[in-house]
Amino acid sequence: MTSSFASYFLLLILVANLFYFQTSSADNASDEVLIMNICRQVQDSTFCLNTFRQNLHTHPYIPTEVTRVAISQSLQYATNNRIFIQTSKENSKDKEVQDLYTICDSGYGLMISFLQDATLSLAKKDYSALENSLPKCPRFVIDSQSVFGNKSTPELLDRNRKQLDLVLMANIAKGFINK
Repeated sequence: MTSSFASYFLLLILVANLFYFQTSSADNASDEVLIMNICRQVQDSTFCLNTFRQNLHTHPYIPTEVTRVAISQSLQYATNNRIFIQTSKENSKDKEVQDLYTICDSGYGLMISFLQDATLSLAKKDYSALENSLPKCPRFVIDSQSVFGNKSTPELLDRNRKQLDLVLMANIAKGFINK
């Protein structure tokens, strides 16, 4: 009797483990679909996927959490990029290049303000304010890219490209939130 009970118990454990594996796999699959839908719309999908995978720690992924991660990463990058721009301006000996950095610094400063507003709006579930803040951000990155033209450095180009992807990720993720 003990042997049949042990066999039955092992069978129950096996079924429970299979059920858990299937449901967690389904959650992971839907998580991947959500972030893939976002990442296929940006320039560097690998950067996008890595950003989400490194910073999303809950399953299943929900659009508000995905949006929060995209906004917070965008804000972090914008802050670091602004420091880079300010340092580059201080280190430049060329007055014209300094002026170009000043324009970028101003744009990044405004973008940081809008990203901070977006962070607060998302936390308050004020989706109207979120809709007002986030769509303005790509313009500041594009302006920074275009103001330098052929005088841009490879590092600034890379920083602007990643920043643009991050603000686009936040804007796309915001679209998945049920309002």
